Amino acid sequence: MPVYRSFAIEHAASVAAAARTDVGLSREHNEDTFLISDLARGLAHGPAAAQASAEPPLALALGVYDGSGGASSPDAASRLAARTVHAALARSAPRSSDALEQGLLAALGEAGRAVRDNARRSPQHRSSGTTATVAALCDERLLLAQVGDSRAYLLRRGALTQVTRDQTLVQSLLESGKLRPDEAATFEHRGVMLQALGLRERLSIALSAVELRRGDALLLCTDGLSDLIDDRHIAAALDAHPDPAEAASALIGAALAAGGRDNVTALVARFDGPWLAPPDGDGSLEIIEISRFSEGPTRRYDGPPTSGGT
Repeated sequence: MPVYRSFAIEHAASVAAAARTDVGLSREHNEDTFLISDLARGLAHGPAAAQASAEPPLALALGVYDGSGGASSPDAASRLAARTVHAALARSAPRSSDALEQGLLAALGEAGRAVRDNARRSPQHRSSGTTATVAALCDERLLLAQVGDSRAYLLRRGALTQVTRDQTLVQSLLESGKLRPDEAATFEHRGVMLQALGLRERLSIALSAVELRRGDALLLCTDGLSDLIDDRHIAAALDAHPDPAEAASALIGAALAAGGRDNVTALVARFDGPWLAPPDGDGSLEIIEISRFSEGPTRRYDGPPTSGGT
């Protein structure tokens, strides 16, 4: 089966990231992709890239994308979105947390328009779309932008926290109390997403932030992993494999062993070194919600916001 090579990036033993994606056991094509962006140098490293390294100044963006639709090129939406997000962030070159917040919102808005416009121009890409879960680092603050149902998790002192919220019908029904947790796994419409890049003109991009601590590990993954591997086993794999490439491979292997019914992608990053403060005594994690996904009408993203919010 096709397996893309991992990509790894390191800096002074303080930041390391690696990713792997696999077509799975049931699909003919891999519609997932990932991208690790060195924004300081305008470099992008995706599924076909070998290992590379980066030196200061360090500005990183990490993303996973799960595409759908497109008869002849089923991965076109995810790859186009990944390239567009990288290009937009590299072009804007944000150097502060506030600038990075606006840059992420603008980049995902631009990616959504690019996927939608491509589908309009090319009949073979009609109805194509993609999720996007993108993490960007500014000093010790990690920003996470979310569209769709790929996920971001953070492991701190052995405790795993899901940082992003699925933008799905199941999640909406669970939060409203119309669906019980024990019903979610067998719910008839569990695969229905409420939005994706390219599938609707108006996006409601969820944006959150986490203050990193020494020893934190980040996992970005598509639902080919999170649908099959529970939080306990994800945490165990991240704990057992300090090397991000080994952790990503172990998680992919676990998803395949569990049936591998979908494409599966795992991107793992570890943060260490004296530039980060140690965790608090209890290892607690605070998720700062900057903008929340809303199912109602939202403002269209036509570029960096000049006034108001989403």
